[in-house]
Amino acid sequence: MKFTNSIRVSVMAFAAAAAPMAFGSLPADAAGLKIAMILPGPITDNDWNSVGYNGLEAAAKALGADVAYSENVSDADAERVLRDYANRGYNLIFSHSFSFGDATLNVAEDFPDTIFMAGTARELAKNVGTYSNPDYQGAYLAGMLAAGTSKSKTIGWVGGMPAPNMLANLHAYEAGATAEVPDAKVLHSFIGSWFDPPKTKEAAVAQVEQGADVLSAQGVGVIDAAIAKNVDAIGAMTDQNHLGEKTVLTSVLWDIGPLVTAVGKDVEAKTWASKNWSYGIAEGSVKLADFHGLDAKVPPAVLKAVTDKFEAIKSGAFTVPINTSNAD
Repeated sequence: MKFTNSIRVSVMAFAAAAAPMAFGSLPADAAGLKIAMILPGPITDNDWNSVGYNGLEAAAKALGADVAYSENVSDADAERVLRDYANRGYNLIFSHSFSFGDATLNVAEDFPDTIFMAGTARELAKNVGTYSNPDYQGAYLAGMLAAGTSKSKTIGWVGGMPAPNMLANLHAYEAGATAEVPDAKVLHSFIGSWFDPPKTKEAAVAQVEQGADVLSAQGVGVIDAAIAKNVDAIGAMTDQNHLGEKTVLTSVLWDIGPLVTAVGKDVEAKTWASKNWSYGIAEGSVKLADFHGLDAKVPPAVLKAVTDKFEAIKSGAFTVPINTSNAD
């Protein structure tokens, strides 16, 4: 395994620092699988970007591939960073953001021999595939858990922007909540950014002040608000209990390591085809994290209902409805 860390510094400085620091990296024209990933935020966010980085690292270990990443890439910079990796010979490039699709298609047209994977792309091409985040399956369980735990019957949800995946997550959370508690009230907010912890915290605090006593942390800052207001939260993407050991009941996990590895194997075998890859509960990529003892806060009947529903989703006996309609 060879791992290259290419950290984006700033729009002005990146041009001068475009060549990533290499730790035994292969030359651009060397044989073998080379995987790059660009991410919209920091890999230390314990959220979306951490999931991408962890998946890349898992694939590097599984495949012995040379891998690299760039974090904090803006939409405006995405095309240039993707083009840089393609020019350097990376033959599989992941665009780990809902908003990098157009940039990916533009670059892919100029590099027909490079395979690109765009997170929830609206369009595909011969050398562009996509991968979706079916965490709406876990969001349904989170909604059941939140509503069943809430004393006020009012729960909250704060996300970034109303992209299809986020809308699916929100509506599944609402559906799970009302399935468990028919008269539950679900507050929601989109902050208009994928990473703005202060604004996210502010939105979450506003929901608590409207009566929410359990929050779904779909952005960095929600857990800080939950701690400050002494309410409970359900984390997202990674096990976020360490961010609030008395606050984060559990987290909806998304492990894309198996997905990145499977795509890499297909690229190596030259069997890759443009399609949508979706690894959810049935594939073991979406699940609930350990409760770290906080299951004592949850009524036993609610825990059983959530566990039973998880197993039903896993077996195919129950399908979480996908609703990507605009939120009111």
